[in-house]
Amino acid sequence: MFLTNLLLKHFSKIALTCLTLFACNLIEKTGKLLSKEPNWQDYSCDTTFKISELGIREVAQGFYLSDTLLKQNLSPQKVLVVIADLQGNLKIGGVAAESQDRPQALIFPSIQLPNESISLSWQEQEYLWALASQPRYLYNRWEKLLSEERTNFLSKRDSIHQVMKDLNGSVRIISDLRSMTNQQKYLSSNKSVSPISMHNFGFAADFVVMRSHKISNNLSYYRPLNNLTAQYGMTWGGNFVGFLDPGHIQLFKNGAEMLRKYPDLIFEFEPYRYQYNAWMNKMISWGKEDKVNDTKELLVELNKFKKEKPCTCLNLKANVPSDLIEKIKKQTKELGYRQDTDLLLIGDLNSQTVSLVSVNGIISHPLGRWN
Repeated sequence: MFLTNLLLKHFSKIALTCLTLFACNLIEKTGKLLSKEPNWQDYSCDTTFKISELGIREVAQGFYLSDTLLKQNLSPQKVLVVIADLQGNLKIGGVAAESQDRPQALIFPSIQLPNESISLSWQEQEYLWALASQPRYLYNRWEKLLSEERTNFLSKRDSIHQVMKDLNGSVRIISDLRSMTNQQKYLSSNKSVSPISMHNFGFAADFVVMRSHKISNNLSYYRPLNNLTAQYGMTWGGNFVGFLDPGHIQLFKNGAEMLRKYPDLIFEFEPYRYQYNAWMNKMISWGKEDKVNDTKELLVELNKFKKEKPCTCLNLKANVPSDLIEKIKKQTKELGYRQDTDLLLIGDLNSQTVSLVSVNGIISHPLGRWN
């Protein structure tokens, strides 16, 4: 009875406390839900985490288009890769140029046990050869992957072109495949806001309507592209947010959608990550974050691939595993390696380093995990 009276006497306080606890719990849960919004900002390379496995892509990615490689101005004949496990056993692979500068896997029949030869997929061959040579068009590197999709795009592009000619008379296609050199020119002249375009992969085209032998900028001539691209499941540049491009059509909504279908292409986007991040931060500082949703979506997609994967910390120098490198040089020399003409990549799980060996010396960086 005493307890009942006590509860009744303090009922309002108890109820208020319970309500407060419920509200706090709800706020906490809501906060957790909100915090699960995909993060576009880059992960950091945690070198305190020890890597137990390394793939060809992880070994090559850090040096692809990096200053440490580009400044050496090399034209290697071969690119060899060696991954050393914790016991010092070696896995060895490599590529050399085939006809038309395409890579071909090297075969090493005389490798001594317990070492072994790496069977490289065609994608891994491209990752390695990307350190030696850059094709005029990125599409050329990934033609095996993208050729069927490009044929599909070209068929749609040509159908749209015919309709546009029927509507407007003289209509030209002035841009289809685009080199990375020209993409950088477009970027520097503010004709593009992206370091990589779908033009580079053969999935975009630009139309111009001609009037009196001059390109017309009259938007009304290009508006039919809105319905035509929708009809063919494509995207019109006139609907871009923040950067209108009325003569432009592309196969995918944005880069993120393309990467979800072809994640191998992340290899090409990753070196430009800092530029995408800088653009995002600049637009946020201007209060225009809503204008760069496509960029944010792209960065989120890159993060999905990187999360908790091995990384090379390019901002830190590592102690060079000299003894291992000398051992590998001797073994690979018997397999045809020449330091004066070839590149040698070494991922060493024992020292937790990745090293690039060339005629100009050795560059080593610590390994870690993206967090």
